[in-house]
Amino acid sequence: MTTYNHESTSAAYKDDYYVYQSYDGPIATAPLVMEESAGTESSDKDYLESTTRFSSWCIANNASLSEDEIKLMFQELRDTFGFQVDNAKNMFEYLMILLDSRSSRMSCDKALRSVHADYIGGQRSNFKKWYFSVHVFANVGKSSDYKESSKQVPKDEEDLASDENCMDEAEWNRKMNSYTHTDYIYQIGLYLLIWGEANNIRFMPECLCFIYQCAFDHFYDVKSKSLTIVKTQYTFLDEVITPLYCFIRDQQMIFKNGNWIKNTKDHKSIIGYDDANQFFWSPTALKKIKIDNGTKLFDLSEEKRYQFLKSIKWNSLFYKTYYERRSWIHALTNFSRVWVIHITMFWYYTAYNAPTLYTLEYSQLLDNKPAPQVQITTVALGGTIAGIISFVAILAEYFFVPRQFPVSTFWFWRLVCTLVVIIFNIAPSIYIYLFLPLNVYSVHGTLIAIIQFIFSIITFLYFAIKAPSRLFEFEGRSLQKKTMAKVFMSSFPKLPFRSRVFSYMLWASVFAAKFSESYFFLTLSIKDPVRVLSIMTMKRCVGDVIFGNIICLQQARITLVLLLFTDLILFFLDTYLWYIVCNCLFSIGLSYSLGVSIFTPWRNIFLRLPERISSKIIFSNSNAKANLIAIAHVWNSIIISMYREHLLSTEQVNKLVFQNLSSLDPKESSIKSPLFFIYQDDNSFNMGEFFAPGKEAERRISYFAQSLSCPLPNSYPLLAIPSFTVLVPHYSERIILQLREIVKEDRDSKVSLLEYLKQLYPKEWEYFVKDTKVLDFLSSDDLKLPLTPDIHQEDSSIHKVNDLPYYCVGFKNSSPEYILRTRIWASLRSQTLYRTTSGFMNYEIAIRLLYKIENSSFDTDFQSEEFEAELKQFVSRKFRLLVSMQRFQQLSPQEKEDVFTLFKNYPHIEISYLEEEDLEDGTVNYYSTLIDSENSSSDGLFKKFRIRLSGNPILGDGKSDNQNNSLIFTRGEYIQVIDANQDNYLEECLKIKSVLAEFEEMELDRSLEYINGQKRKIEPPIAILGAREYIFSENIGVLGDIAAGKEQTFGTLFARTLAEIGGKLHYGHPDFLNAVFMSTRGGISKAQRGLHLNEDIYAGMTATCRGGRIKHCDFYQCGKGRDLGFGTILNFTTKIGSGMGEQLLSREYYYLGCSLPIDRFLSFYYAHAGFHINNVFIMLSLQCFLLVLVNLGSLVNESIICEYNSQVPITDLEIPIGCYNLTPMLSWISRFVLSIFICFFISFIPLIIQELLEKGVFKSLYRICYHFTSMAPLFEVFVCQIYASSLRDNIMLGGAKYIATGRGFATSRMPFATLYSRYSSMSIYGGVKVCLIIIFATTTMWQPALLWFWVTIISMCFAPFIFNPHQFEWSEFFLDYRIFIRWLSRGNLVAEKTSWLEMNRTYRSRLNGTIGKTRTSTMNIFVGKIVFPFIESLFFLTAFMFINSQNGVFYWFNVNPLLRITIITILPFLANAIILLILSPVSVLLVSLTGCCCNKSQTIVAGFAHSLSLIFNIANIWIFLYLEEWNFNRTLCGIIFMIDFHEFISDCIIILFCGKESPLALLNYAWWSGNWFGTGLGWNILIQPINEYFRKIVELNQFAKDFLIGHVLFFALLPFVYIPYIDRWHSRMLFWLKKSNKFQKKIISKRQKRKRSLKVLKYYILLHTLLLLFISIILAPIFVKDFIPNIKENLPVQALELFQPNNQNNNDTGESAPWYIPREKPIPVSMSTIA
Repeated sequence: MTTYNHESTSAAYKDDYYVYQSYDGPIATAPLVMEESAGTESSDKDYLESTTRFSSWCIANNASLSEDEIKLMFQELRDTFGFQVDNAKNMFEYLMILLDSRSSRMSCDKALRSVHADYIGGQRSNFKKWYFSVHVFANVGKSSDYKESSKQVPKDEEDLASDENCMDEAEWNRKMNSYTHTDYIYQIGLYLLIWGEANNIRFMPECLCFIYQCAFDHFYDVKSKSLTIVKTQYTFLDEVITPLYCFIRDQQMIFKNGNWIKNTKDHKSIIGYDDANQFFWSPTALKKIKIDNGTKLFDLSEEKRYQFLKSIKWNSLFYKTYYERRSWIHALTNFSRVWVIHITMFWYYTAYNAPTLYTLEYSQLLDNKPAPQVQITTVALGGTIAGIISFVAILAEYFFVPRQFPVSTFWFWRLVCTLVVIIFNIAPSIYIYLFLPLNVYSVHGTLIAIIQFIFSIITFLYFAIKAPSRLFEFEGRSLQKKTMAKVFMSSFPKLPFRSRVFSYMLWASVFAAKFSESYFFLTLSIKDPVRVLSIMTMKRCVGDVIFGNIICLQQARITLVLLLFTDLILFFLDTYLWYIVCNCLFSIGLSYSLGVSIFTPWRNIFLRLPERISSKIIFSNSNAKANLIAIAHVWNSIIISMYREHLLSTEQVNKLVFQNLSSLDPKESSIKSPLFFIYQDDNSFNMGEFFAPGKEAERRISYFAQSLSCPLPNSYPLLAIPSFTVLVPHYSERIILQLREIVKEDRDSKVSLLEYLKQLYPKEWEYFVKDTKVLDFLSSDDLKLPLTPDIHQEDSSIHKVNDLPYYCVGFKNSSPEYILRTRIWASLRSQTLYRTTSGFMNYEIAIRLLYKIENSSFDTDFQSEEFEAELKQFVSRKFRLLVSMQRFQQLSPQEKEDVFTLFKNYPHIEISYLEEEDLEDGTVNYYSTLIDSENSSSDGLFKKFRIRLSGNPILGDGKSDNQNNSLIFTRGEYIQVIDANQDNYLEECLKIKSVLAEFEEMELDRSLEYINGQKRKIEPPIAILGAREYIFSENIGVLGDIAAGKEQTFGTLFARTLAEIGGKLHYGHPDFLNAVFMSTRGGISKAQRGLHLNEDIYAGMTATCRGGRIKHCDFYQCGKGRDLGFGTILNFTTKIGSGMGEQLLSREYYYLGCSLPIDRFLSFYYAHAGFHINNVFIMLSLQCFLLVLVNLGSLVNESIICEYNSQVPITDLEIPIGCYNLTPMLSWISRFVLSIFICFFISFIPLIIQELLEKGVFKSLYRICYHFTSMAPLFEVFVCQIYASSLRDNIMLGGAKYIATGRGFATSRMPFATLYSRYSSMSIYGGVKVCLIIIFATTTMWQPALLWFWVTIISMCFAPFIFNPHQFEWSEFFLDYRIFIRWLSRGNLVAEKTSWLEMNRTYRSRLNGTIGKTRTSTMNIFVGKIVFPFIESLFFLTAFMFINSQNGVFYWFNVNPLLRITIITILPFLANAIILLILSPVSVLLVSLTGCCCNKSQTIVAGFAHSLSLIFNIANIWIFLYLEEWNFNRTLCGIIFMIDFHEFISDCIIILFCGKESPLALLNYAWWSGNWFGTGLGWNILIQPINEYFRKIVELNQFAKDFLIGHVLFFALLPFVYIPYIDRWHSRMLFWLKKSNKFQKKIISKRQKRKRSLKVLKYYILLHTLLLLFISIILAPIFVKDFIPNIKENLPVQALELFQPNNQNNNDTGESAPWYIPREKPIPVSMSTIA
């Protein structure tokens, strides 16, 4: 046995432990010293010597006003207007930190001028743009010379509004330059005080500009008269802000029963923030403002207007400026250029390659061509198509943009001009088709057609390229409208030349590839099918007593229409695919140019890392040794931070850190480089010697080294770093995991969270345990306690037993400190607020570290209180982490304890929250409150600022309101917005100087804007800086990795390209925002409930529309967690899909879609809405293809197909004579399936390329193989369906709402019933229909390509269960079946939220709404649930009619297939109606008789009714099979129609007869018991029984459907339960764990186990019994059909028509072919020519 020296080992670990707890630099055995830097400027030291809180704003830096003087000015403004005291204090601090930040890199004079320029007078100022747009204020204000400026006030209103009276740019600049510093402070301070107290009105930036201007005029009037006004606080809030707030609140909320509840009206009926704000865009609207006595506000002099703001009745002024009507027409209008490009090109391609459609008397045997002028003019109609699309798109604007909105574009002029263009395009075709012979070559006709074609191309290009809002624009357009539209709706920043070239190249590549591929792959593939179907005549159908052969004659053409429509959808799809491919390729090029690819020379990355740290992280020192020490400081801090996070062991740290070799003279000490850098020159260098291979430490160091090889902005002194805030909104996310959560197993899980984490992070747990053991040992040593046995004797069984608690729960000593360590360890590996706070407080560590390096000398005592105070002051000036904890007041005691743990560990974070104060009169006051965590404890909170609000600010979906509520407590020039599921790392935080320099404001001198009164060109500001995201939840199972992969590819791979071509927006986190730019333009998100569900992206759209640039930073990344479970991922998917539906309705999409240049428009569309619309097109193409399959299958089933030889010319006679040449159609099926497969495969390309760039070939292939072996393709197909259905349902029905997705580890099993209820309507029902159609297609026209659709079927029907943890565990499977049966049957006695009845009730409420709430658009429901389903059913009906048409039969019978299918379809509903009429009184009677002794009578009757319905539905299928003479294909075709039409009938009954759903869940009980009184329905009791009767008719039919589908799913899953170790293999597939032995069975008592076993046995028998019964029902027809007596002999003739004869001979080809079938080629006739 190996032995250790106990004392020496303990001492060594003790030294290592204490040394590695700090970030102080090289690991030293002597005091660390550092030579004085020669590069530090004296002025920087002067700043540090300042005794003020804001060191850079000082006299030494030319500050003309002291901090106290500015404070007095704020107090004066506060008294004059009645601002709140805390608001004045807060905004004073806000401004001072902003000035201090700017002054750290420029003089105070320039800093003040730059801030004033940003807020008030500069080219980037929103106020200035508003001022010059509205033209209603004669002058911007008055300087300190009040008497002189007061003479400039105009007296006449006409002068007031005239353009000539408004100052021009030069006059404005002269005015701005004439202001004193005092004026600047007054003006900035006034704006900030208004903004700080505006609460929800901050979402209305131009409204704030209006208020500011009125207040400005009033204030300078008071100053000019030397008046002293002192108003009480809250005056401004109550008189100015609250009336506006009340209007907004009343629009979105309703006061009912003493509470404010959500207004259920749809967006088009709500005047929201944007509508009210746009009122202030128009001078015409502003001039209509009246006060109480009817006087117009602008009839008053400027200085008096502010005093009358309180007298304005805003509710009579505001109106809708854009109608967010719930309609797909938005997509037509906003993206008209997409439709023009695709539909027009599809017309060009198809019209040219389908001449049979317009060739007069075409014969395939002759293959005669159309006249040239006819073909050219037909193709040229593409211009007409483009014009019609544009015309309809412009016409649709009428429904969205009210004409009275002054900023509306010239709608009628564009409409008329477009109509003229259409006429010019279509007139030549009318002439050629109507006035020239179609089978004669006309010379002049051809010339006209050629000219028409050229004009068509010009028309197409014009409508495809020109922005719709600028169509036919002319110079005579109103300058005012142009200005307003340009400033507020389309002030798009121009791209640099490089980016423009890049953008043009990208889209030229996309469309060059797309149009080439589409022509050869799509268009030419349908050339033969179009020719065949267009000339196919089905004249040989006989026997139909109603239609004869009318439907039969059109069957080929119906199939042709479906084929062309399907091909058109595919024409749209492949554009998106080529966009993905080209985007990835261009992103690869960008990654190489930036140096972020793994293929950058690897040794070069690490070998030059110290040098790059010196040049890019540290502001360089000239002294080599000082540089080396600085590098050692930075590097060692990074390594030690990883050690403290338990990513590295002490042995690894010793190899990685710089060592400081001791010397008696500190100046003679030397630094020893770590082995990590020394080994770089060794060819045998192996990263595994320093890091755990493939783990977090290696990833972080590799990216850090790689990122520094990128071009970074020039380094600058830390003292000049701009101040910034990290803003973290928090609602209900976990703060710190509780011990109970991490140790106790979930009821539906087989593993505790801690055990799961230990398997995911085994090395980190090992390091944590070792660290805890050392800490425990040292603590006992320090306390003079008996020493524990040697912790290194791992092979001792005694020691293993003693150490067991450490490895089980992480501690042996159960004191709170050790328990907290385990909780924190788990929290830092989960998605918690503690992890986020811990990660982003690394900014503080980084700033402190860099400050020590750049601003210290040999004589600096880092431990002194003076230096610590100086360091603390500097950090507080530059950085703030603000947690916007909305629910802080409602937190549980345990959650508050966790918050105070945060305070204790991170004393410099700040918490803002929404405070509610209950008053004695029952009302509530709301406050925005800021907590100073450093001075707060569990004994009491220190409320630094407490600002009263006008009311509850949470009017929207919550998050955006929460951010807005905390925005006033942010500090500095920039804001980094973060979610409470993110992380950050010290090495990334050290790059913060370079990150902030990306805003391009470090050397920008804004003070020059006011000089000489001339306009200076300034680049558009950087509004948003995007950053990379590392998804730390990758590799946590297949679903977590899929979600992570999508986030990585979109947030990095695509974002890189989008930022370059100007298509990137704001997607939330971890983006940096320009605080001044965003806060003066409505904030960092938008907040109208429902409409702004995806709140973050609106900030990006607003920034783009208002002139802000958006960049992407590739050298910096943050960690981010993603959803990990099937349900949570799909909840997020539903939220995103529904949110996109809301975005399509928004005005921002209208502005961007109708105004962006073509290249940027395409980038915007395909990066955002295009992705979701592409998913809709995928599912639509699938539905259309299924219709094609059914109709084509019926054609093939009833036709004799020709012998096909591709080498034989088409002009040869088809063999046998009279056959049908359907082979080209069958070939097209394979081509279609290949297209769908390519669509699917390309979805993996971004992930492959991202992995290839980041991790290399091997890891890329490894990850993709893991995905495929874990059945990721099934999940991708299912997600596509969820995206499509979420978007479709939201557009049609609305109801978008924020879904708390949940970000925990998905180890819990969900019941089958829960999964079925969630996804049945979204996917499972559709999957069943697809399954039946594929079976039909397989039996009628087998093609190997159809096998691919079984992947789709498995995904749509079984994906929720395949990705459900422990789905195939033996006992759980049968207990799950028990839950499913109970779920189907419960709810008849007592209302149950989790029941089949509740699922149906929820569906009905979505269609009809609930009593007391506004119903969604009736037209949408009519079109979406009645018109389109009816059309779909008609196509299925035509297939059924043809398959029963007796095509080619010689000995036929009279049949009536329409009556047959109608009876079979309607019969279940009629049976249900009869069952209900019979059983309802029986139930009432039974309840009255047995009510005293049995309270389940109505449940028994309801169950009996449902059983009867089920039995009759099964019997109905047997009857149908009997009527079809046991023909499987015909019966299946009819069942497909029947299922589809049943959905249509059910929806019709619900919509037309069921009425609004009652919010009470008692109606079901009332129906079966007959007890309608006491249900609380009021007068609705008169109509509800009738409504409930119709509901029950639908419910009985739906029950049969769900019972059958649910059991079929169970039967399909059952065989997998019998596979040995299936649960273990399934768990490994889902969780990607190498060992699955941690998944143990539940520990239960013997009694519980016995009861559980009996339940399993009971439902095992029941399920298998039903399985045998199900098989018997399916196979019975095969055995019993010969024994069923023939009843047709006794039936009347009309009844016999219901029977379809079978086994008829339909071969009428060859010699039996009809006489009109050609037997030989006709004689060709040459085409004549005319002039």
